Amino acid sequence: MSVKDFVKPHVFGLEKYVPGEYREGFIKLASNENNYGPSPKVVKAVRGNAGRSHVYPFLDSEVRNLAARYAGVSEDCVMTGNGSDELMELVLKTFQGPVASFYPSYSSYRIFPRMLGMEFFDIGLRPDFSWDVEDFILKAKRANLFFIGSPNNPTGRVVEEADLVRLLDEGKIVVLDEAYFEFSGQSHVKLTKKYENLLVLRTLSKAFGIGGLRVGYMVGSPETVSYVNSLKPPFSIASLAEFAALAALKDLPYMRSCVRKIVKDRERLAKILGSRFKVVPSQANFLLMDVSPMSSGVFFNRMLRERIIIRKFGKFKGFNGDYVRITVGTSEENERLIKAVSKLPG
Repeated sequence: MSVKDFVKPHVFGLEKYVPGEYREGFIKLASNENNYGPSPKVVKAVRGNAGRSHVYPFLDSEVRNLAARYAGVSEDCVMTGNGSDELMELVLKTFQGPVASFYPSYSSYRIFPRMLGMEFFDIGLRPDFSWDVEDFILKAKRANLFFIGSPNNPTGRVVEEADLVRLLDEGKIVVLDEAYFEFSGQSHVKLTKKYENLLVLRTLSKAFGIGGLRVGYMVGSPETVSYVNSLKPPFSIASLAEFAALAALKDLPYMRSCVRKIVKDRERLAKILGSRFKVVPSQANFLLMDVSPMSSGVFFNRMLRERIIIRKFGKFKGFNGDYVRITVGTSEENERLIKAVSKLPG
């Protein structure tokens, strides 16, 4: 017998998540981070509490309380996680599959269920990347659990409330990922007060700029959240991450200032880049762009020469075009991007 003989069958051939590339000294516009960085109060909190790293994390209730106030719900409606990724995994361990999401969307919606040996369905969006909820329900009728991104990554499009309600009325578990909602100003978290089958994922990795510290939270009815929370391991969020989360949630003006600048530059970038390429209308902090007839690989390498890293997607199965995704960086970084694109031939 070899070790391989003991491996669960579904493990072989699993797709792995590929993070955005990072190179020292390059402008990274590949991972939808807030390139303005965290609030100075976050940096101060981490530095000031580094000497307490020998103490197990103890601030979960305080983090949940502030997240609940920010979301407009009670504390018992909120649980925290080591980024949204841990919360997604816990949801999948709690509820029965199969699982479905629309396509293209965040690859982890597909990867995580398959890691757990669950059946997964990709349901294609319309050619313009909008969501046909009736078609989705029909094609995903065997699924019991849905992952829906709004704004959706990588398209940047939002889900309309009427369509979300239509899906919720099916009575199955719906996980709405609002990782980028601050950039759209549209949230459906209020629906958790009416629908016990709705869970809303949020993160401090994007607008709040602490992706490296891995803090996410989830909102739902107290009963539904309690089911998921029963599987959560102790101390999953590091103590320094808790201190950072508290500081970030206490400095909403800083976060909102960053969001305003990013949204303003997003619209400017969409207009300038859209004069040459097809840019998908976005309400997130990134732009999905069809660079054809140029290939996404050529575009990626051209930007790399200018020391700018973007995200290369290539062709989406069933869709026309060859796509890249560009994070909206700082205003200075965006100017560098515009100059780099202006150097492209043709």
